[in-house]
Amino acid sequence: MLDTKLKAIIIASVAIACGLYLFHFNGDSVSPADRQVVLVVTDSMDGDVKEYEIDSFPADTLVMVKHLSDYERQFLRVGDVVSYYDGDTLVHHRVVQVNDGSVYVHGDNNHSTEVVMLDDINGRVIGTSPILGHALAAVSNNFIAFLAAMFVIAAAIAVYGVYRADPKEAAE
Repeated sequence: MLDTKLKAIIIASVAIACGLYLFHFNGDSVSPADRQVVLVVTDSMDGDVKEYEIDSFPADTLVMVKHLSDYERQFLRVGDVVSYYDGDTLVHHRVVQVNDGSVYVHGDNNHSTEVVMLDDINGRVIGTSPILGHALAAVSNNFIAFLAAMFVIAAAIAVYGVYRADPKEAAE
C-alpha cells in the first residue's frame, strides 16, 4: 500500500499539473470572468498555421474565448482567432486583415474571406484543448461512451475510498 506522504505528493502533483494546464488554457489568467468555453465542431480551423499565438485546431476542440470590450476590439491583429455570430452560428476564424472598424477573417482550412465589423465580434480565442474537446464530443455524442465515463469516475471514487479507509478499521 502507498505511504501516506507519497499519496499526498502524488495528489498535490496532479492538482498542480491540472491547475497549470487550466491556467494556460485560460489565456495565462486565473480569472474566469468574461470567458466562454465552446466546443468547435467543424474543421474550418484545421490547417497548418503554427506561427501565431493560437495554432490551427481540429474539429471537436474545446476553445476558451475571452469576451472583448469595444476598447479591446480596436487592438485585434492579424493572426488572432476571433469569435463572432453568423446568424445563429458562433464562428471562430483567424483575422487576416485589419481595417478601420472591421476585420477580414477566414478559417485555416477555408480560404474564402469574410468581412466582420468590430462591433459583431464576440471575443478572441485565448486557449485550445483538442484532448478535452475530443473527450467531451465522444461522451456527448455517444451514450455508451457517457456510461463508460461515468463507470470510470465511479470506479475511481470507489478505489479512492478503499485506499483511503483506515487500516485499523479494515483489519477488524
